Amino acid sequence: MGQIDKAIGDRTFGWLTKKNIAHRGLHQAGTAREENTLAAVSAAIEAGFAVEVDVRATVDGIIVAFHDETLDRMTDGNGEVDKLGFAQMQKFLIGNSGKPMPSLPDVMEIVDTKAPIFVEIKTSKKTDIQVLCAGVRHCFEGYRGEIAVMSFDPRVISWFKAYMPNYPRGLVVGRESLLSWRNRTALTLWLGRLKPDFLACDINLLPNGLCSRWRKRGKPLLTWTVKDKQLEKIARDHADALIFEAPAVVGE
Repeated sequence: MGQIDKAIGDRTFGWLTKKNIAHRGLHQAGTAREENTLAAVSAAIEAGFAVEVDVRATVDGIIVAFHDETLDRMTDGNGEVDKLGFAQMQKFLIGNSGKPMPSLPDVMEIVDTKAPIFVEIKTSKKTDIQVLCAGVRHCFEGYRGEIAVMSFDPRVISWFKAYMPNYPRGLVVGRESLLSWRNRTALTLWLGRLKPDFLACDINLLPNGLCSRWRKRGKPLLTWTVKDKQLEKIARDHADALIFEAPAVVGE
């Protein structure tokens, strides 16, 4: 996972930026490698990349690899993820993959310590943070590979800081965080309180003063979602690792 020097409190997770990170796996829409599928995860590993997946909790507490709040966009079903049980959702297939959504343990079994995993924990205002984060924690039990958590939601980062401090945790920075003075101030306060191990900033916001100062302090900066060669150049100039989709990085 990394190292924590208990004497001085320094946290080092050098692996966070050693590989570029395939966004939702090395996916290709309309194929068996739809986003957040085991096929996309396997493709990323085989190509030598780290893997990022989104996760949510079902109504029965199973942590699934899925981005959206509802099934509508990515499956042949409909309804809200957090109102359906895992067994119910296994009836619905992801895009053209021919497969239902995997659980987070399914993803971890495929990775099997061969690559770093970045788990982006998705929430809404109604999310029970305790239930969701505890569910992710249970998935991690016994896993010896490199794994990090990240989220837009400061409540998630706060929970992992309190209850799973040995795992690296990252705050995701989106457009709304930097577009107003009030939001910038709030973000600065959160950074001081949460002490994340890395930031993951929207590529469309780079460069910016906050992230430049972050890097000058020797802190890792990831950037998302790098989707073409023009954005790739910006990312390589202003960040330490890229969360990407083809044709960026792989040149497909």
